[in-house]
Order: sequence, then C-alpha cells, then structure tokens
Amino acid sequence: MGKITTILEKEWLELRQERALIASTLAFPLLLTAIGVIVVFTLGRLPDEDTTMLGAAAADPALAGLPLDQLGQAILGRQFGTLFLIMPLFIPSVLAAYSVVGEKTRRTLEPLLATPIGTGELLLAKSLAALIPAVAITYVCAVIFAGGVALSSLAPRVFGLIISPAWVLMVLLCGPLLALIAVAASVLISARVNDPRTAQQIAGVVIVPIMGLFAGQLFGLVVLNLAFVLGLSLCLALVAAFAIWLATRMFRREAILTRWT
Repeated sequence: MGKITTILEKEWLELRQERALIASTLAFPLLLTAIGVIVVFTLGRLPDEDTTMLGAAAADPALAGLPLDQLGQAILGRQFGTLFLIMPLFIPSVLAAYSVVGEKTRRTLEPLLATPIGTGELLLAKSLAALIPAVAITYVCAVIFAGGVALSSLAPRVFGLIISPAWVLMVLLCGPLLALIAVAASVLISARVNDPRTAQQIAGVVIVPIMGLFAGQLFGLVVLNLAFVLGLSLCLALVAAFAIWLATRMFRREAILTRWT
C-alpha cells in the first residue's frame, strides 16, 4: 500500500503543476452544471405558450397533470441530469490519458517501470489518481445542480422529478463505475501511444453510449427509474471489471522499457 500511496502523491503533485490541464478539466463540468441550472430556471419563467411544444414529450406517466411551465422544467431538467454521466467519463479520460503519455514525454516512465513495483500496483495508483478527482468533481457538481434545481423549481414535484431517487442512485453508483471504465480505457490507450491528445481523443469514444442514453430518454424510449439504474449499474460493473482486467493484461512494461523511444 505504501508504494501505491507514493505514486498517487507523485501523480497529484505533477497534476498540480499542469494548470492548463486542471483548468480545462474543471471548465466542462462547471459549464454543464451552470447551463443545466440556467435552463431549469429560465423555463420556469417563460410564458406557458413558449413551452407548449414540450407537451408531446410527456409520455412518462410521472409527468401527467403538470402545468406546461412545470412540464418544461421537468423534461429539460431530467435531460441535463442524464448528462451528469458524461462527467465521470470526460474527467478521467483527460487525466489518465496524460498519466502514462505524460511520463513518456518527460522521460520519467522508464525509471518508474524499472522499480520493483508490480504492474497491478502501478496501474491501481495511476487509476486512483484520475478516478478520485473525477468522482469528487462529479459529486460536487451534482450537489450544486441539485441546489440550483431546488431554488429554481416552480413546485416541489418538479424538484422530485428532476432530483429523483433514481437520479441520485445513478450518480452515486454509475458515476464511479463509468469513471473506472474511462480510466482503464485511457491507461490502456495511453500506454500504446506517444501523444496525449491522441490518447484523449481515442478514449473519448466511451462517451458515445451516454449520448445514446440521453437521446433515448429525450424521445421517451428510456425511463430513468430505480430498476433501470440498478440494471445499468450491474452492466457497468461487469464492463468495468473486464476493462480493468484487459488493461492489466495489455500493459506490458517490458515492451515499453525496451521498445519505446
């Protein structure tokens, strides 16, 4: 455990020196949170006729009986709530993509790989260095979003529809699992390329399924409830376990030591 802690501290020390990277990492989640709160607030202040177009989207029985202004808040607020699953994918994709490639460009990876630390310990430390900030930022932004929705909602029912138990469970369970998948994919990719931007762009592909979930909920094909979130969490847990196993198997320190230039 001491070796893992040492590498973890080293990773965060190096991360603090990358101010541009920190700024770009924080900008997206904060912007997404702010836009979500602004949209919910604005829709609650529009005239009813401006939200009549949203009436056709009220296929969910939970939305039945809502006035049009509250309906607009609930529908758009739920959509932005789903987008919070992008944060635990985006943030570690940025941090972990720089984790190995950054070591390569600074010529510090070979000495690290030559130490007695095991491959599993090394990958665990690098994964935690990206995972912990990603989950922490996601949780903080989720709390800010929930607070903004509470202040902006026209009725308690609207708040309950947006910040529902299913949404809270999704953020708490799916967030860390998605971050694990993103970290494993990013570490695996960054171990095989020499450009941080390339690693980040390739790892960004994992965001695509979340956009599919967003579209499915928007068109009424997916209903975010507790059963759906639990099923999704189970699937993500299996994918995360496989991704971690694959990253550990594919990370060949000997090849990096002998072939990378």
